[in-house]
Amino acid sequence: AACTVVSLDRSQLASIRGVFASKDDLASFQRLYLPGFLLAMLADWLQGPFVYALYQGYGIDREHNGYLFVAGFSASALFGTFVGSLADKGGRRKFAILYCVIYFGHCTTKHWNAFGMLLFGRVLGGISTSLLFSVFDSWLVSECQRQGFDGTQLGNTFSLAYFGSSVAAIAAGQFGEVGANLAPLTKVGDGMFYGGYVTPFDLSNIVLLFCMAYITTYWTENYGQATDKKTSSGNAFTLIFTQKKILLCGLVASSFESSMFIFVFNWTPCLMEPNQPVPPFGHIFTGFMILCLLGTRLYSYFSSTIPVETIGLGIMIVSMFCHVAVFLFENVMIRFLAFLVFEMMVGLYFPMMGTLKGDIVPEDMRSTIYNIYRVPLNVIVMLPLLMNFSISTTFTVTTFILINAVICSYMLRKLLKKQSAVAPQGLPEAQELGNAQD
Repeated sequence: AACTVVSLDRSQLASIRGVFASKDDLASFQRLYLPGFLLAMLADWLQGPFVYALYQGYGIDREHNGYLFVAGFSASALFGTFVGSLADKGGRRKFAILYCVIYFGHCTTKHWNAFGMLLFGRVLGGISTSLLFSVFDSWLVSECQRQGFDGTQLGNTFSLAYFGSSVAAIAAGQFGEVGANLAPLTKVGDGMFYGGYVTPFDLSNIVLLFCMAYITTYWTENYGQATDKKTSSGNAFTLIFTQKKILLCGLVASSFESSMFIFVFNWTPCLMEPNQPVPPFGHIFTGFMILCLLGTRLYSYFSSTIPVETIGLGIMIVSMFCHVAVFLFENVMIRFLAFLVFEMMVGLYFPMMGTLKGDIVPEDMRSTIYNIYRVPLNVIVMLPLLMNFSISTTFTVTTFILINAVICSYMLRKLLKKQSAVAPQGLPEAQELGNAQD
């Protein structure tokens, strides 16, 4: 399906070919950025489908499984408030390398069937997730602006990045499934294990070493272009609550992504049936990623004619109906189809939101604000996990979260459309109106 969409759009074919063959500045830059980003995402994708299954293999029930995930989201919420500020000041390249180091530790802890060790690993995972979803995007946007690329070129790069991420995820699902089946989960003494669902985590660590070596060798350092040395999380919070478009962008991002992470925790048990064989999680994950890949190319197709904020509104509406379907129907096949459509929306979402945040969020606080956006996300995700909601109740909650995303996306679209209509009349007046409405 994704290949069909790409083949029907010559500009998409040209952009993909250009990454490999073109000698222009944009293609050269994309060849520099994409390997580092894709290695980081591949490491994450390799172990993602097997976390819940590994914990279940260790005899951890759904309730305590939830507690482990809560530890990760709590760490992300806590450390995310200042990690972004440190990255803006200390350098995004350094913190991209730090992501590799911390995530390596997270994967290593999966060798021990000890709740305390697994809890520590989830904390490391939460910190590294904050870095993955803020530092890499911040580095990209900053370098694009420094080299003079416009919003369309930035959007094209985001689309290619998440297209490549989806391809990496498809490969990761298959390699992870093969790796998990190479040897059974085997105890080697003192609670330590190898094989089984631990193997995908070892594969992730190998990829992380390559990622760290690549970024260290080829990426240059960049920082938040602060006008003074007092830039902090406090200044970022003030900016968010005084500029309406930054606030609305954050609410859309945190609402959609919280529903996505709740889905990540629940799709595995949602597709398991009593007295039936365990589903092939790696292959199901691959199916999800194929639809996610399709979404990235649909974004590239739509973005040439439809404003990015309008695309965002459509994503929120379709996603809301997907979660409604899971709430209304217990049939596994219907839920699976709803999950496939939702994954396509996820593929559309990330290049859309990356472009939108690139336009809206100021460069001097970019990593800081990106991480602050994740604070309500992590708090929202923790609630159903702590309260051990049923599947039905969980997707009722995500439906209401996505209704909020629809409302905020509509308000953001209306605000940006109004500012765009005023802009041609004169930039100073438009800026003044934008600041007043912000």
